[in-house]
Amino acid sequence: MNNSTTLWDKRFVLINIIFFLIFSNISFFYLYPLALQAMGSEDYLIGLVMGLFSVATVISRPFMGKLAASQGEQRLILWGIGAILVASVSYAFEQSFGPAVILTRIFHGVGFSAFISGSFSIVAKVFPSARRAQAYAVVGAALMSASALAPPFGEIIINRSGFTLLYLAASLAALIALALMAMMRSTLGTGGPLQQARPAGYITMIKDSSLCCLLLSTLIFAHCQSTVVNFLALIAQAKGTLSGRFFLTAFAVAIFLLLGFGKAIDRFGKRRFLRLSYPLLVAGLFLIPSMLEANIFFVPAGLFGVAMGLLFPAHNALAADHGSKEEKAGVMSLFTAVYDTGFITGAVLSGWMAQTLGLDHLFSLTSLIALSGFILVLFSPIRDK
Repeated sequence: MNNSTTLWDKRFVLINIIFFLIFSNISFFYLYPLALQAMGSEDYLIGLVMGLFSVATVISRPFMGKLAASQGEQRLILWGIGAILVASVSYAFEQSFGPAVILTRIFHGVGFSAFISGSFSIVAKVFPSARRAQAYAVVGAALMSASALAPPFGEIIINRSGFTLLYLAASLAALIALALMAMMRSTLGTGGPLQQARPAGYITMIKDSSLCCLLLSTLIFAHCQSTVVNFLALIAQAKGTLSGRFFLTAFAVAIFLLLGFGKAIDRFGKRRFLRLSYPLLVAGLFLIPSMLEANIFFVPAGLFGVAMGLLFPAHNALAADHGSKEEKAGVMSLFTAVYDTGFITGAVLSGWMAQTLGLDHLFSLTSLIALSGFILVLFSPIRDK
């Protein structure tokens, strides 16, 4: 662990640039439901296909952790980005739904899992422990910058040139990230393969009531995020508008808060910010169906953005506070797996809800799920160190 108080060095800047590029690739595929719909897929099948990506990341995560330890983070990142690049190119050759679509989504998810495992291992060495929430906030800003810019840019590409050029744009982002990682590999020099202490078993970890409640809150938060990123494009299309302006507004607000409030979260308490932010998430989700097509779309977008900008670093930093030094790797592995699981339920379960009840009711019910998260953090024993 890096005990220095210096956050901004070459390694930290480089990994954030690579994060931005890879999450741009992922964010372009927020629009993939439109391609699936054009292939004739129904809502429940769209949710299933989108969820396969996250299923692949969760199932493969334990194996990727072992590879990071035995082969080194840089090699795993290069393999992961390479797999993302191959998958992104493959989409361009899939003009109808079939087994190839499913296999490509799975391969894309496995590549992303490799990238996350290797990059988060490096980030753990770059982050100063005394500036934990601020460090997570900066990384969150890089990720959300990609999520803010890629979808509206992707919509422009689709409207002008179709889905094939969208896939090529996603491929270009991965290619640049691969080139940067290959050329600047020594800059990230973290030494050889990671030698990690054996973490406590997951069952032992979740017996900690504070961590267990935090993980449940994480699942709820990720589920709500996933519902928005996977189904906003569809409800926007149904209402005759574009989703890009919502994403741009929401993620711009989130980025502003991530860059400006990281120190405040460290100072005033992470649990307090959980309690303050959940009501905003509830309101933002509830207002999406009624305000998305109007000129006041920025109201739910702003509420959703504020919630993301505060809940993301607070959850990450609270998770990192749990466990002994020897248990940190296990705790964070469990935390990221739960986070990814929320993106599975937000795609698959929400796809079934959209198919059964309609898109308007989907977002209303998702706001109730967010409300359960608020009740949880209000009364749960989550510790704030």
